[in-house]
Amino acid sequence: MNLLWDIGHEQTALGKVKKGVKLATEGKIESAISLYKEAQELDSDVEITAWNWNRLCWYGNLNKQADKVMFACEKAVQLRPNYGWNHHNRGLARALTGDFPGAISDFQAYVEWTTNDKEKAKRQGWIDSLKKGENPFTSEVLEDLRN
Repeated sequence: MNLLWDIGHEQTALGKVKKGVKLATEGKIESAISLYKEAQELDSDVEITAWNWNRLCWYGNLNKQADKVMFACEKAVQLRPNYGWNHHNRGLARALTGDFPGAISDFQAYVEWTTNDKEKAKRQGWIDSLKKGENPFTSEVLEDLRN
């Protein structure tokens, strides 16, 4: 009986994470964060993957809530430090919260990781702007990233 309860308990926690990702994609960032926390409270061993954390980070950034999702960006990089998109998205959060040196470092890691020359050039432009003390992430740029 305990085994069945444990299986159901874990599925409930994983279900909350899955629903949290869905809410994040819909721009409901605070609700998504709450579901991630509820999942961890239900099951301290629930596996929230780097991908799950990165999704929360990304959609929080796009919805101008980088300060609220920075912890998720950090967790994504901690869990999968060699994956460029985790650095990319944390870099965006850092830029949006005024940490230009941190953003430059993360975007540089992304530029070194990706093989896509168009992506490299775009991110290098962001790095150059940030080095000048300019934040390239206008509402228009964020909308472009969303699409």
